Amino acid sequence: MSARNTLTLSLSLTAISLCNIGCDDSLKDVTLIEETRVLGARIESDVDAGQATPNPGDSASLRLFVAATSAEPNFSYALSVCAVQDTTLGFPPCASAPFASTIRVEPSPSDARLDFSVPDDIDLKDTPHAFARGLICPDSSLILAADGSPSCATGSGKEVAYEFPLGGAKEDNRNPGFAADALLLDGEPWLASTETSCDSHALPQVAAKSLHGLRVTLSESDFELLEQANSVEPARETLLVSNFATAGKLDHGFISLNVDTPPDQRRVDWAAPPLADSVPLLVRFYFVVRDARSGEDFTTRALCVVP
Repeated sequence: MSARNTLTLSLSLTAISLCNIGCDDSLKDVTLIEETRVLGARIESDVDAGQATPNPGDSASLRLFVAATSAEPNFSYALSVCAVQDTTLGFPPCASAPFASTIRVEPSPSDARLDFSVPDDIDLKDTPHAFARGLICPDSSLILAADGSPSCATGSGKEVAYEFPLGGAKEDNRNPGFAADALLLDGEPWLASTETSCDSHALPQVAAKSLHGLRVTLSESDFELLEQANSVEPARETLLVSNFATAGKLDHGFISLNVDTPPDQRRVDWAAPPLADSVPLLVRFYFVVRDARSGEDFTTRALCVVP
């Protein structure tokens, strides 16, 4: 059974809802990053970063992909993880006390990360999944109540919930991954950059109000082979790529890919915004790839919109 992943987005591979939790504005463009948001999460085994399903006794980490309009989102957070039973209705309650937790009281641009070890004696038949829950406080410190419950000193924060399978004979899964050359901008390689302004002219430049194609390339090995109960079921995983930008307009919120998807269907069009003045605008893009079994990866790109 597929794990259910709910962050500030409610996400699954078979039914995608790209609406922010708690957002009542149905007309809001969910691909536009206008505030600090949690776009994804990734489980990594300490032994093998590609392993998304840690086994009992394994040390691993949960890392959240937090995006903001600025290059470095500033936030505090609290995270915990516990073992849960399998369920088809919502998120199940913890079967026991969390086996790992962490907090960051003061806001920082560093990653939101929870290091944990899966208990050796966990009963995978009874609790085959783990469930992480937490709170992100953008531009705010974190407050812990007497009972240990977190809240934000400023604002209500972003609640995070993420369920993932633990390792086992039927649940082993690997994370898909964005290689350095995974993104193309108008057919040209689009590499990651640490630039925070357009002053150096190191980033790709596009004209205001122009239209551009963003194409995603993933390795064939990312589409893992699946055990088929019958000939109707797919032989390989389907992957979903969600895309976001801090300005402009993306024509699709996500792209569904299989190993045979042709190149012209692995793209999303983006319209550059108009400029209010003649000052170049740096636009950041965020990409998340996920399978249906909790495997994820994310990457960022940037360009400059010029007059």
